[in-house]
Amino acid sequence: MTEQEQRPEMKRSDNKHELRHGDINTKRSHTGKGPRKLLWLGTGTLVVVLVVALVWWKPWEPAREQLSADAVAQSVLDQYPGEIIHSTLKDGTYLMQLRSETGLYDVQVDAVTAAVQSIKRLESSPQAEEKTLWSREQMKSELLKKRAGEQLISLELVEQKGSPVYTAVVKAKDNSRQELTLDPYTGEIISSKAIKSPPPSATGGTDKEPQFLSEKQAEQKALARVPGEVDDVELRGTNSGNPYYLVEIDLEDGREATVQVNAISGAIRSVTWDKDDD
Repeated sequence: MTEQEQRPEMKRSDNKHELRHGDINTKRSHTGKGPRKLLWLGTGTLVVVLVVALVWWKPWEPAREQLSADAVAQSVLDQYPGEIIHSTLKDGTYLMQLRSETGLYDVQVDAVTAAVQSIKRLESSPQAEEKTLWSREQMKSELLKKRAGEQLISLELVEQKGSPVYTAVVKAKDNSRQELTLDPYTGEIISSKAIKSPPPSATGGTDKEPQFLSEKQAEQKALARVPGEVDDVELRGTNSGNPYYLVEIDLEDGREATVQVNAISGAIRSVTWDKDDD
């Protein structure tokens, strides 16, 4: 009896042992899913990083070659005349020092494209001076010294190709005329050309050249209309067939009048005022 009663108890004990063993296996199977998920997540992240690195690096594209220091220096000098006195290559950029007439400059240039990235003046040249436009009176005085014996017909400050120049018409003793282009900062003659004589008339002769009033005569005509003190006289329109004098007159009350006088007939065309309408 004792043996029969003990056998069933041993079976129950064995069953419990089997259940515990099964629980352990089940736990092991569940706990194995976590590391696999982490492994897949880490692998995916690595793949993304590698793709981004390849797109940024682009190993399939040929590497861009850097230009030589001489080539980059020449490119800079083409834009800024002077002398490169120092050049250093650092991180794909040439660091250069340029000395020109206006001073010493620090220039940074792309080593591949030769594009100037920045330019900074380090010091000014003591020889550099600001240019000042000559006044009409200065230019007139200088021109009459250089062209002694010639008559100044007109002198105007105009703009050519974006820069100011003086243009003048002078008349020689033989009645020939020249048109001059003058540097407005130095008074030097940049160019000159002869003005052609009038074409023959229908009768076979030549048209008589119109006789202009002198500056003194134009002043007298203007003062007869507006009494005061003449400040400036300028002949214009000589090549347009409609020449006229502009006579600037200062009045005692502080106003200034500009009188337009026909350069041939002496007729007063108009009077304008800088203050108060006439």
